[in-house]
Amino acid sequence: MSALLTDLLADPALRLRPLTSHCHEGPRAISWVATTELPDPLPFLRAGELMLTTGMLERSPGEWDDLLHRLAALPVAGLGFGTGLVHQEVPGHVVERAEHAGLALFGSPVEVPFVQISRWVADRVFAERYAQVRRTADVQDALLRELLSGRGLPGLLRRLHGHLDAGAVSVTAPDGRLLARYPAAPEGPAPGTPGTSGTPITVDGAPVARLATERATARQDLLSFAASVLGLEVARQQAVLTGRRELLGQVVEDVVHRTVPDAEARRRLAAHGIDPAAPHAVVLARVPAGPARLRALPWTLGPLLDRGGDVLPTALVEDSVAVFVPEGVDADATAHTVLERLRATGPGVRVGVGARRPGVAGLRLGWFEARQAGSTGTGVRTAAPLSLTGLLLGNLDLPLRELSDTVLAPLLRYDAEHGGELLGTLRTYLAHDARPAPTAEALTLHRNSLRHRLRRIEELTGRSLDRLDDRMELWLALHAREAGGEATG
Repeated sequence: MSALLTDLLADPALRLRPLTSHCHEGPRAISWVATTELPDPLPFLRAGELMLTTGMLERSPGEWDDLLHRLAALPVAGLGFGTGLVHQEVPGHVVERAEHAGLALFGSPVEVPFVQISRWVADRVFAERYAQVRRTADVQDALLRELLSGRGLPGLLRRLHGHLDAGAVSVTAPDGRLLARYPAAPEGPAPGTPGTSGTPITVDGAPVARLATERATARQDLLSFAASVLGLEVARQQAVLTGRRELLGQVVEDVVHRTVPDAEARRRLAAHGIDPAAPHAVVLARVPAGPARLRALPWTLGPLLDRGGDVLPTALVEDSVAVFVPEGVDADATAHTVLERLRATGPGVRVGVGARRPGVAGLRLGWFEARQAGSTGTGVRTAAPLSLTGLLLGNLDLPLRELSDTVLAPLLRYDAEHGGELLGTLRTYLAHDARPAPTAEALTLHRNSLRHRLRRIEELTGRSLDRLDDRMELWLALHAREAGGEATG
């Protein structure tokens, strides 16, 4: 119910008298009422307001003419002139100049106080605004019902498209990939490109997608509401999917650490969609951002928006994501897809790819292969054949890093205090199969100087470089330290 000037003048209870022909010109909507006797009320008025005055301030015909033209240019909805207090009738020159200015002018008798007119307008303005709020709430309720019903995201986009009248409605990933659209996308660029109206969909404070319309929309409130409920729904579905991934992660941990018999491992793997008899490659990604962010951020939006599970069996184990790739699916392409998606969690993601093998033992070896490959650097790394050393370094239960620090501590301390190069010398010596000549050549060092350094290494570590066991221990200590992320200098 809009507050229209024609309706105001037609209400018999108000006894208002139209004085210019402009009072009946089209639907003049009244946004609010302003009562004023100021010399210049224009700075305090807004377009669409109804101005009421008693004409208390004396103005010359020229001053009235200037004021009335400025009111018409604003434009106000109309001017109400109170009679019976200061003026018994509206001055004729005011009526004449209002008609000339194109201003709707009406007289208001003293028996009808201005507050009664203000109340009449306020009742209708508030009624209209309540109706708008109610209509918006009804639309929001309909959008929410569509999303939570079996129709899900397609239903929400279809309903949103009907209310916005702004062309196609789409959901796009941060990299621009089209995730969903209504109506279905024809050939050509998808909505969401520059020039369209859109709003981010956020989860845990981070933008994970964008809801956009093909053309700008005046109903940005509906677009923002839809983006908010989509963010909540994605977060809810993410929690469900995280639960499934963690359940599989518990099974994987039991397989890797041999805490259950292989027969039980086969049964539990099959329950999660992994046929242990078929060959699988293990893609293992480690995320520096930590387990909490890995579980909160929806890095696989497709399954979440479709309310489905992962396309391939996916497990969460602490700060790692394991994907089990069966025959017929490109493991390397899968690894690159995982890398691109996990970059949403932060930089420095490491992805390793193990060889495809059948059986529980094959999955176990593939896990360690992928872990060893991923430890060599960021990005996607394909595993070399797993060695006994690699298996030792990849074992989560062995405190190799701690033992490494203990063994190498005297050398590290000496190098730090004396600016020495004992650690580098030891690494080069062992890399050249403990042969002095190639080592001295690689270090550009005289053999006597090399012998002096090697004796110092033996004295500090209490190990003999002539004994194979001691050399092996030092070699493992160096590799364990480098696998833990230390510089190799």
